[in-house]
Amino acid sequence: MDAQKDLQKFDFTEEIIQHFKINSVIPVDFYNRNGQILIHKKENADGDDITKLLRFESQGIYFLKSEFEKISGGKQGDGPNNVNGRDVSFAKLVNAELTVDLAKNASNFLSELKKFPLHGNQLRHLNKSIDGILEDFKSTPDMETGLVNIIEVMSSAGVPMDSEILTKRTVISMAMKVRAGKAFTKVDMEQKKLDQMNLMMSSYLADVGYTQMKIPMERDLKAEEFEYIKNHPIISYLMIANLPDLDDNIKTLVLNHHRPHKGEGMNNNYPQPKVLIHKLNVYKEKYKDDPEKTVLVADIQKQIRNILTNNLPMEDIGVISIAGEFASLTTRQAWREAFDPLVAMKLILNNSFFAYNEKTLRDFYDHIGLSLCNNQPFIREGDFVIVVTQDSNQKVFLKFVLFEKCIKLKFVLC
Repeated sequence: MDAQKDLQKFDFTEEIIQHFKINSVIPVDFYNRNGQILIHKKENADGDDITKLLRFESQGIYFLKSEFEKISGGKQGDGPNNVNGRDVSFAKLVNAELTVDLAKNASNFLSELKKFPLHGNQLRHLNKSIDGILEDFKSTPDMETGLVNIIEVMSSAGVPMDSEILTKRTVISMAMKVRAGKAFTKVDMEQKKLDQMNLMMSSYLADVGYTQMKIPMERDLKAEEFEYIKNHPIISYLMIANLPDLDDNIKTLVLNHHRPHKGEGMNNNYPQPKVLIHKLNVYKEKYKDDPEKTVLVADIQKQIRNILTNNLPMEDIGVISIAGEFASLTTRQAWREAFDPLVAMKLILNNSFFAYNEKTLRDFYDHIGLSLCNNQPFIREGDFVIVVTQDSNQKVFLKFVLFEKCIKLKFVLC
């Protein structure tokens, strides 16, 4: 057993503990973080056995991920269940074979980009792989309620950090887009499919600019290093902008995938609009007389116009951004370990006010929040949530809200 990959931290929810008590059972073995058994599974468990388990709440106790269904409130099988008033299923939706193949190809793809420019054959192969994952996901019976088990799949993929983040971001963006969208006619379905494919391609290509940069790996970055990192969206964009067969929307999403929903504001990964427009104009002047860069120059003009008129696909930008943040937080970095998915959910919410609009947050937490965390609620009854609001005078107010079962997440985020 690989403790880091195979174990999951036990969430001491009232519902699960009550299930143990009612059924007089400790259904699985519980371990410490190193994989040593602390409490053995037991039939006919009494109150003392349950109390012994509860003593580990503060320090943490773990169980095998493969045995999750045995502890999840008595869940036995793949039918729907209910968590905090939401119908859920424990069917695993992410096709491991297709997804790991995408991740391994991503590793080769990123390595090639360090030496050679992006070309059409790579995009056609990528388009085919993404289409296979999308169609497989949409064809599963429990597509709207099952587990988006990308963390589990990637834990054994054996790929570098950048490929892992790229793949997670692509799959999470797909799941969020598919679940949030409803198609009622054939024309709707065709347009939805195009939008879904464009979003997945954009998620995949968003950070290719890093292949041309020397990214600092220290925990605490200097101000000039933050400014350097802010170049990666425009570098990613320039690597794809001259490709005539790539949809214009993909180019727009790649360029703007870190743009804050307010357009401006504190952001470590994205320059201010004036700075971005200036840089785009510099590249336009540089390549305007180059006959091999006509597609690039025309697209730069279009991107500048979109930014100046705020004609940007903010919904899809929000999807890529929040999916990328969750993907990054749950992936081991050179300066830190991976965060548990439940912790990542809380971190994203804590920092959400300046990063995402309300729709992005609702779509993320309503449509895939539980699914990314093995149907475990990341906010429990009795938790305090800091609510941030802003009035018409742009004044920001903070208040604490006690989370209760009757309070829906969308209220907390208002």
